[in-house]
Amino acid sequence: MTVARATTLLASAHWRMLVHKARFGLRENRLLSLTVGTFLVLYGFGAYFLVARGLDFIAKLPLIGPLLTERLVFLLFFFFFIMLIISNATITGMGLFRRREMEWQIALPLPPRSLVLWKTLEGMLLASWGLLLLSAPILMALARVYEADSGFMLAVLPALLSLVTIAANVSTWLLIALARWARRWMWKPLALVLALLLVRTLPVWQSGFETLNTGDLTASLNQILRHTEICMHPLLPSTWVAETIQAAGRGIRERALFFNLVLLAHALLSIVITARIAGSQFYPAWNRVMSAAPGVDSAAKRPEFCARPGRLAEWLRRVLALDRASFALLVKEVRMFVREPVQWGQTAVIFGLLLMYSMNLRKLGYDLQSPFWIAVVSHLNLLVCCLALSTLTTRFIYPQFSLEGRRMWILGLSPVPLHRVLGLKLRLSASVLSLIMVALVIVSGVSLALPWRRIGFFSASILMLSYGLTSLALSLGALVPNFRESNPARIVSGFGGTVCLIASFVYIVCGMAVLVLPSWQHLRQDAAVGMAYDGRLELLSLSGLAVLTVVFGGLPYFFAKRRTKNLEYLRHL
Repeated sequence: MTVARATTLLASAHWRMLVHKARFGLRENRLLSLTVGTFLVLYGFGAYFLVARGLDFIAKLPLIGPLLTERLVFLLFFFFFIMLIISNATITGMGLFRRREMEWQIALPLPPRSLVLWKTLEGMLLASWGLLLLSAPILMALARVYEADSGFMLAVLPALLSLVTIAANVSTWLLIALARWARRWMWKPLALVLALLLVRTLPVWQSGFETLNTGDLTASLNQILRHTEICMHPLLPSTWVAETIQAAGRGIRERALFFNLVLLAHALLSIVITARIAGSQFYPAWNRVMSAAPGVDSAAKRPEFCARPGRLAEWLRRVLALDRASFALLVKEVRMFVREPVQWGQTAVIFGLLLMYSMNLRKLGYDLQSPFWIAVVSHLNLLVCCLALSTLTTRFIYPQFSLEGRRMWILGLSPVPLHRVLGLKLRLSASVLSLIMVALVIVSGVSLALPWRRIGFFSASILMLSYGLTSLALSLGALVPNFRESNPARIVSGFGGTVCLIASFVYIVCGMAVLVLPSWQHLRQDAAVGMAYDGRLELLSLSGLAVLTVVFGGLPYFFAKRRTKNLEYLRHL
């Protein structure tokens, strides 16, 4: 059987499965499907309106408007490309090296190239639909700014598909190389390099309370453009997509066609390279991953360590006021997180980027002596933290119950009942996430030189939002479990994960609308410097956020806890 025929066979089988699941979901969950469809339509209109207004504002800036618009397009698709590589690597890695289905498929009379090509295509489809959904209203807004004709989308869509294909194949190359040649000793130098890069930003933050020269527009613009030059590197596929958009928007069809052909050629070449790498390196990489086992010494020491917890563990158990069974469950959750590079890797990347961003807020170039810009930047900073947190909770907290799989009956027979397991998972996840988010908000508040009263206000807000988002994701995951699926990306991509994402977004929007109430007087260009915040409005907005937290986080947790108390919960196994 040829590679093309085997790949087509796998794709057709999974396509039939997908169509069957979609028909079943539409037939059995009509209300849910209607809710998801309504939200997507509303999101499309809302995103188009907001992006179009923002681009119109930038494009109308004298002298620098077109230049900033062009640079924003390059910057946007550069980060889209990086995000695609990371998300594709996560999903494809789970499919190639972590799923039991692969152990069965690799024993079939199918060439390894077809398996790798199909898993790459599957990861591309699962990871890229969100990008296409996000970029559609942005592209329509760009077409409106450029006053482009109907051929704009026809010229840009092939470029986007080629970009997605290149990112998916690059992530497969990285995965196979990592599984084939990575060694444990390499992680320590890599962690040291990342720590040095992070520490490098500390002097900038400590001595960087100076802002850009807001009076010298040319110097400020040159400094901003210099820091984004990497996004315009001519060898980046994201640069070719941005060039396609610029050419199609200006009506230069020959240039748009040229970059489309460049992207298509590199996309096809990436598929060929993936097939060649898979033919020679995939099976040794898969065999190395499957045969990896701890050493004899560590295996001999582990039972003794587990049987006799150390003094630190015993002290921590007493501080947390937990019995031994509950503490053992928390230790299990922590060890599962540590042993899962996908989880702590993505979490470290997101929080590391947020930390560097928070430390350099005063480098944004705005007049942070103005109450208007202080209020705008501080609230946008809180919004960014909430959106990043909702991404983590939807991606990692929501599938926690489903990932227990058919081993859930073991937890059902343990001394800790399922409803208490739900509470312990919530306490652990929400406590850790809230501490990290509060620390980030404090760092950003100090970077913006906010009064400690405002820092306390934002810290209390992010604390409630952290518990609310975590409770919402964990509760929905317990209410709509999928014990038959072991891939967290597929679990999140289902109806329950989509509802969790929508509910988190609505919760954040409502919460931000309530929290902006004390700053409404400062959100004017003519706001006086030194204007005090009304403490009663702050307490009122925090009370409103607490009510929203109870609605979005408390009520789902109540229903999830009541459902897990019923033994019929285990019938889904």
